[in-house]
Amino acid sequence: MAEFWFDVLVPGPPAQVWERLWDLDRHTAAIPLTTTVGEPLGPGAGFVARTRLGPVHVDDEMVVRLWEPYDRAVIEKVGRPLTGRIDVTLRPAGADTRIRWEQTYAVAGVPGAVAALASPAVRAAYLRAVRQITRP
Repeated sequence: MAEFWFDVLVPGPPAQVWERLWDLDRHTAAIPLTTTVGEPLGPGAGFVARTRLGPVHVDDEMVVRLWEPYDRAVIEKVGRPLTGRIDVTLRPAGADTRIRWEQTYAVAGVPGAVAALASPAVRAAYLRAVRQITRP
């Protein structure tokens, strides 16, 4: 599996950042060509991020494996072609919140070493999305 991580400081206390970060409508608004739908997030909840370009689409199916509001969430990518795990922690940093995002991922049919070559671009895309999603 390929992997990456980042830390990002975002405005607001952890409770506010948590609510913004896990609002699926904010994901849809922030991620180009993607619609994110599912049940309200919490332990065991499932959701899907569908990225579409014309008639072609990819569903990124995910399940919440750990849900500790305002502190930590673990999301597992359980579909095809994408698998992996996202582990997110929030920590207060003065009036702001520091998010630590750690992710592993694999793409069906793509060797792990090849997927790892894309890690810098994937990391940059996720960092951009997290900044937009958590913007007040």
